[in-house]
Amino acid sequence: MTSMRLELLSRHRIRDPGLGLNEPSGLTLNRDGSALYTVSDDTKAIFRLDLQGTVSVSDSFFIGLDNLEGIAIRSDDSELLVVQEESNSVVVVDLNSRKERYRRPLSAMTNFDTIAHHFPDPPDNNGLEGITVNTRNNHVVVVKECQPGLLIEIDSSLTTILSTRVLQPSQEFIHPELEAEKLDFSGLSYDRSNDTFWIVSDKGRCLFQYDWTGDTVLQRLDLTISSGDKPKRIRKPEGVAFDPVQKRMYVVSDRDADLYVFKLHDDC
Repeated sequence: MTSMRLELLSRHRIRDPGLGLNEPSGLTLNRDGSALYTVSDDTKAIFRLDLQGTVSVSDSFFIGLDNLEGIAIRSDDSELLVVQEESNSVVVVDLNSRKERYRRPLSAMTNFDTIAHHFPDPPDNNGLEGITVNTRNNHVVVVKECQPGLLIEIDSSLTTILSTRVLQPSQEFIHPELEAEKLDFSGLSYDRSNDTFWIVSDKGRCLFQYDWTGDTVLQRLDLTISSGDKPKRIRKPEGVAFDPVQKRMYVVSDRDADLYVFKLHDDC
C-alpha cells in the first residue's frame, strides 16, 4: 500500500445555533459526491450541507430522536442510517418522506450474544459512535467508541451481526501520544477504491486506514491544520466522509463545529 498524506484545502464554519447545529458528530457523502449529511448530538435533526459547509435548510429536517452520533447513506441514496449511542441502535430514515422507517438495537440482532459482554446494561458512555456502508456488498459497519473499540459488520437488513473486530494495538491501532486504553474511535467511512475503512479518533486527532481483510492498520494520518514547530490539529474530530473519486476527505469537529476539506495524496 502506497503511503499517503493529507493536504488541507479549506475550513468552513458550520455552527448554526438557530438551526441547532452546534456539535456535529457524524458525516456522510451522497452517491454523486455533491452533498454531505451530518447530525448534531444535542439536536433532533439531520442536516444537509453543500461541500463548503452551507446548510440547506429546505433539505434538512427534524426527527424524533436525540443523542445521535453517526450517520451513513445507502448506496442508492434512498435511506439514511443513524446511530443512537444511548440505545446502541441503528435508525433507518427514509430520505423521500424524511420519516423514520424503523430502528434496530444491536441487542435485537442475531448473534448479539457474541458481543453482549462489550455492552453493559444499562449502557455506559462508550457505545456506538460511527456508521458506514460497504458499497461493495451493502453491509453496514458500525464502530463502538472504546473499552474496547469495536467494528461490527451487520447485514443490509440490519437483522444479523455477521462479524466483529476488536480494535487493539496488535493491529497497529496505536498513537505515540496516547496509552492504548485511552485511544478512542468516533467515526468511519468506507473507501471503495481499495476496500478499506477510514476510522477517525477523537482523542488521537487522527485517521487510521484499516484493512478489514488483513485485519491491520495500513497507516495513521494526523489531522493537521497548521504548520510550524508545533502543528495544530483538529479538536474533537467526530465525523469523516471520503470521496474516492475526487480524493477528498471531509472531517467535522464536534468542538469547533467546523468542516475541514482535505486532499488525499499518494506519496511514492
